[in-house]
Amino acid sequence: MRRRIATLVQTAALAAGVLAVSTPSLVQADTPAVQSLRLGALFPQSGNLAFGAANALQGVQIAVDLFNERNSHGITVELVTADAPDPAGGAAGVRQLATSDGAEVIIGTYASAIASAAAPAAERLGIPYIESTAFAEGITRNTNNVIRTTISSGALGAAAMDFVLTGLAEQLGVAEGDMRVVLLHTDDEFGVSIAEAALERIQESSATLALQESYPAATTRDLSSVLLRIQGLEPHAVVHIAQVPDATLFWRQAQQLDVYLPAVVGAGGGYGQSEFANALGDNINGIFNVVPPTSGSINTDALSPDAQELLQELGERVSANGWTQGPYTDWAFMGTWIFLDQIVPRAASLSIDDLMTAAAEVDVPATESVTGFGFRFVPAGEPNSGQNMMAIPVVQQWQDGTLRVAYPEEFAVTEFTNVPLPTWDERTEEIAD
Repeated sequence: MRRRIATLVQTAALAAGVLAVSTPSLVQADTPAVQSLRLGALFPQSGNLAFGAANALQGVQIAVDLFNERNSHGITVELVTADAPDPAGGAAGVRQLATSDGAEVIIGTYASAIASAAAPAAERLGIPYIESTAFAEGITRNTNNVIRTTISSGALGAAAMDFVLTGLAEQLGVAEGDMRVVLLHTDDEFGVSIAEAALERIQESSATLALQESYPAATTRDLSSVLLRIQGLEPHAVVHIAQVPDATLFWRQAQQLDVYLPAVVGAGGGYGQSEFANALGDNINGIFNVVPPTSGSINTDALSPDAQELLQELGERVSANGWTQGPYTDWAFMGTWIFLDQIVPRAASLSIDDLMTAAAEVDVPATESVTGFGFRFVPAGEPNSGQNMMAIPVVQQWQDGTLRVAYPEEFAVTEFTNVPLPTWDERTEEIAD
């Protein structure tokens, strides 16, 4: 885990308070080739994903507003939005944005399943697609029009299982060969793509995969049977890939059935959401989540003055609107900002080819980003083209209701707590619906 993450974060050491070498973030262009842009934002605004996607859409809106106000490049951006409650809605939303609303570029989408339908739909229409928040590996592997500013599921799933078999095993005092691990995940694109990478990692190890189980997140209302199987297997750790409703259901029924879970590691999704923490209350403390870092989990004093100013602007605008600044706010805001401030001013046009060429020229260090990771994109024509190579995974732990980077040690801002987790006899607060 340490070696893999260290390779990914050569310039992203700010999570430990180490200041990376900084370079100017703004492109110097007197007269950019692109002077106006109609940007389509595609996010779930209805359905069971809307509560989380709202943060992402708000991040996009704030980035567009701030970019227009600063007018650093003489480029004007007009934002139009469409609802994408599910994969079919994602494809339909692309058509609406591209044909009825005249969007020249589309940004989205919060959910991997929706992005996996929307990005190819945009490609068929010749529309560039910016993915700011969804992790599924295939989003950049199965299309040639995508620039993804966040991490891929392959890196996320491998990092989650790496942590279980190294840092967590060491903390539990269990050798890798003796570790028993359960892998539980949703059966959608989000869950499967992360689980596949986690599965590959444990299969390479000497640990035992005690159980792998999937379930439909949208329709599952009872996880008691899988919880009782987990209880009988007595695993050392559970890797759970879930959204907020099913993650909350899992923990509520674990409490009701008195199923003891020594350690649980989420991988993005619901495990990083404030709604999940609110439902669990104090029971949240000690649970892990593997995600790219955000402003809430890094040492922001290590950011450059420009990045600190950007973060302050973001926070003030979130508060002014009565919104909540969560991980998806940060990722969507910074992804939109990098696209507008770094890629568009370099582009000869808004075509897929010209934007991909411009993206390959971007090199923004971690200290210039409110998210705690930098931006450098795989060039067109190479495998996984458009993927941000500097989007890094770190292990966060819920402590006192807040996510903080806890692993690896060189990037941690806190030490582990509640490992192993307390028994249910020691936790009396009831988990809410």
